Amino acid sequence: MESWLLHYGSVSLLAAGFLYGINFPCPLGVLLMAAGSLARQGLIAWPALIVACPLGILLGEQPWFFLGRRLGPRAPERLAARFRQHGPSLLLTGRFIPGVPATVVPLAGMTGVPWGRFFAWDLASALLYTVTYSVCGNVLSQWLSLGQLIALAVGLLLLIQVLAYTKRTPS
Repeated sequence: MESWLLHYGSVSLLAAGFLYGINFPCPLGVLLMAAGSLARQGLIAWPALIVACPLGILLGEQPWFFLGRRLGPRAPERLAARFRQHGPSLLLTGRFIPGVPATVVPLAGMTGVPWGRFFAWDLASALLYTVTYSVCGNVLSQWLSLGQLIALAVGLLLLIQVLAYTKRTPS
Protein backbone atom coordinates (compact mmCIF):
# COMPACT_ATOMS: atom_id res chain seq x y z
CA MET A 1 0.00 0.00 0.00
CA GLU A 2 2.85 2.34 0.84
CA SER A 3 4.49 2.01 -2.57
CA TRP A 4 1.14 2.46 -4.26
CA LEU A 5 0.53 5.69 -2.33
CA LEU A 6 4.06 6.90 -3.01
CA HIS A 7 3.91 6.15 -6.73
CA TYR A 8 0.47 7.56 -7.45
CA GLY A 9 0.00 9.92 -4.48
CA SER A 10 -3.00 12.19 -4.82
CA VAL A 11 -4.32 10.30 -7.86
CA SER A 12 -4.67 7.16 -5.73
CA LEU A 13 -6.46 9.15 -3.02
CA LEU A 14 -8.77 10.70 -5.62
CA ALA A 15 -9.56 7.25 -7.06
CA ALA A 16 -10.10 5.70 -3.62
CA GLY A 17 -12.36 8.60 -2.63
CA PHE A 18 -14.34 8.15 -5.84
CA LEU A 19 -14.73 4.41 -5.25
CA TYR A 20 -15.90 5.14 -1.71
CA GLY A 21 -18.31 7.76 -3.06
CA ILE A 22 -19.93 5.34 -5.51
CA ASN A 23 -20.32 2.86 -2.62
CA PHE A 24 -17.70 0.42 -3.84
CA PRO A 25 -16.28 -1.49 -0.85
CA CYS A 26 -13.06 0.40 -0.28
CA PRO A 27 -11.05 0.66 2.95
CA LEU A 28 -10.73 4.43 2.62
CA GLY A 29 -10.16 4.99 6.34
CA VAL A 30 -7.18 2.62 6.32
CA LEU A 31 -5.77 4.29 3.21
CA LEU A 32 -6.16 7.73 4.78
CA MET A 33 -4.41 6.61 7.95
CA ALA A 34 -1.51 5.31 5.85
CA ALA A 35 -1.46 8.56 3.89
CA GLY A 36 -1.39 10.54 7.14
CA SER A 37 1.57 8.49 8.26
CA LEU A 38 3.37 9.17 4.98
CA ALA A 39 2.52 12.87 5.23
CA ARG A 40 4.22 12.94 8.64
CA GLN A 41 7.37 11.69 6.94
CA GLY A 42 7.04 14.33 4.21
CA LEU A 43 6.43 11.73 1.50
CA ILE A 44 2.92 12.96 0.65
CA ALA A 45 1.93 16.63 0.62
CA TRP A 46 -0.84 17.55 3.08
CA PRO A 47 -2.63 19.88 0.61
CA ALA A 48 -2.81 17.09 -1.98
CA LEU A 49 -4.19 14.72 0.64
CA ILE A 50 -6.79 17.19 1.91
CA VAL A 51 -7.97 18.11 -1.61
CA ALA A 52 -7.79 14.84 -3.56
CA CYS A 53 -9.75 12.51 -1.30
CA PRO A 54 -12.74 14.81 -0.62
CA LEU A 55 -12.88 15.68 -4.32
CA GLY A 56 -13.07 11.98 -5.18
CA ILE A 57 -15.82 11.44 -2.60
CA LEU A 58 -17.82 14.37 -3.96
CA LEU A 59 -17.46 13.19 -7.55
CA GLY A 60 -18.64 9.73 -6.58
CA GLU A 61 -21.64 10.85 -4.53
CA GLN A 62 -23.17 13.44 -6.85
CA PRO A 63 -24.72 10.85 -9.21
CA TRP A 64 -26.38 9.16 -6.21
CA PHE A 65 -27.90 12.47 -5.12
CA PHE A 66 -29.29 13.14 -8.59
CA LEU A 67 -30.54 9.55 -8.89
CA GLY A 68 -32.41 10.11 -5.63
CA ARG A 69 -33.81 13.35 -7.02
CA ARG A 70 -34.94 11.48 -10.14
CA LEU A 71 -36.62 8.76 -8.07
CA GLY A 72 -38.42 11.52 -6.23
CA PRO A 73 -41.00 10.66 -3.60
CA ARG A 74 -40.30 6.93 -3.70
CA ALA A 75 -38.39 7.11 -0.44
CA PRO A 76 -39.92 5.02 2.33
CA GLU A 77 -41.89 7.46 4.46
CA ARG A 78 -40.23 6.40 7.71
CA LEU A 79 -36.77 7.11 6.30
CA ALA A 80 -37.85 10.35 4.68
CA ALA A 81 -39.43 11.57 7.93
CA ARG A 82 -36.27 10.75 9.85
CA PHE A 83 -34.17 12.55 7.28
CA ARG A 84 -36.42 15.62 7.41
CA GLN A 85 -36.16 15.56 11.22
CA HIS A 86 -32.36 15.44 11.36
CA GLY A 87 -31.62 17.12 8.07
CA PRO A 88 -28.53 16.82 5.94
CA SER A 89 -26.37 16.97 9.05
CA LEU A 90 -26.74 13.17 8.93
CA LEU A 91 -24.24 13.40 6.09
CA LEU A 92 -21.72 14.87 8.49
CA THR A 93 -22.02 12.30 11.25
CA GLY A 94 -23.21 9.38 9.13
CA ARG A 95 -20.00 9.34 7.11
CA PHE A 96 -18.29 7.56 10.00
CA ILE A 97 -20.88 4.77 10.18
CA PRO A 98 -20.44 2.10 7.50
CA GLY A 99 -23.33 1.98 5.04
CA VAL A 100 -24.99 5.21 6.12
CA PRO A 101 -23.68 7.40 3.27
CA ALA A 102 -25.03 4.86 0.75
CA THR A 103 -28.51 5.51 2.14
CA VAL A 104 -28.35 9.16 3.13
CA VAL A 105 -26.99 10.57 -0.14
CA PRO A 106 -29.83 9.36 -2.39
CA LEU A 107 -32.31 10.08 0.39
CA ALA A 108 -31.21 13.71 0.35
CA GLY A 109 -32.18 13.84 -3.32
CA MET A 110 -35.46 11.99 -2.73
CA THR A 111 -36.58 14.37 -0.01
CA GLY A 112 -35.94 17.47 -2.09
CA VAL A 113 -32.92 18.92 -0.31
CA PRO A 114 -31.59 21.76 -2.50
CA TRP A 115 -28.38 20.75 -4.28
CA GLY A 116 -26.38 23.68 -2.85
CA ARG A 117 -27.29 22.73 0.71
CA PHE A 118 -26.52 19.07 0.04
CA PHE A 119 -23.19 19.95 -1.57
CA ALA A 120 -22.14 22.14 1.37
CA TRP A 121 -22.93 19.39 3.91
CA ASP A 122 -21.34 16.73 1.71
CA LEU A 123 -18.18 18.79 1.30
CA ALA A 124 -17.96 19.41 5.05
CA SER A 125 -18.49 15.70 5.67
CA ALA A 126 -15.84 14.59 3.16
CA LEU A 127 -13.32 17.06 4.60
CA LEU A 128 -14.03 16.02 8.18
CA TYR A 129 -13.70 12.33 7.27
CA THR A 130 -10.43 12.90 5.41
CA VAL A 131 -8.88 15.08 8.10
CA THR A 132 -9.97 12.79 10.96
CA TYR A 133 -8.50 9.61 9.51
CA SER A 134 -5.34 11.18 8.11
CA VAL A 135 -4.58 13.02 11.37
CA CYS A 136 -5.15 9.78 13.32
CA GLY A 137 -2.65 8.06 11.03
CA ASN A 138 -0.27 10.97 11.40
CA VAL A 139 -0.42 10.98 15.20
CA LEU A 140 -0.32 7.20 15.62
CA SER A 141 2.66 6.89 13.29
CA GLN A 142 4.78 8.40 16.09
CA TRP A 143 4.47 5.10 17.95
CA LEU A 144 3.57 2.54 15.28
CA SER A 145 5.12 1.45 12.01
CA LEU A 146 3.01 1.74 8.86
CA GLY A 147 2.28 -2.01 8.92
CA GLN A 148 1.19 -1.88 12.56
CA LEU A 149 -0.93 1.18 11.82
CA ILE A 150 -2.71 -0.58 8.95
CA ALA A 151 -3.24 -3.71 11.06
CA LEU A 152 -4.70 -1.58 13.87
CA ALA A 153 -7.03 0.25 11.48
CA VAL A 154 -8.24 -2.98 9.85
CA GLY A 155 -8.74 -4.56 13.27
CA LEU A 156 -10.79 -1.61 14.51
CA LEU A 157 -12.91 -1.56 11.36
CA LEU A 158 -13.61 -5.29 11.71
CA LEU A 159 -14.51 -4.83 15.38
CA ILE A 160 -16.95 -2.05 14.47
CA GLN A 161 -18.52 -4.26 11.80
CA VAL A 162 -18.89 -7.20 14.20
CA LEU A 163 -20.43 -4.98 16.89
CA ALA A 164 -22.84 -3.44 14.38
CA TYR A 165 -23.82 -6.90 13.12
CA THR A 166 -24.43 -8.33 16.58
CA LYS A 167 -26.62 -5.39 17.55
CA ARG A 168 -28.81 -5.92 14.47
CA THR A 169 -29.12 -9.67 14.82
CA PRO A 170 -32.22 -10.82 16.71
CA SER A 171 -31.49 -12.84 19.86
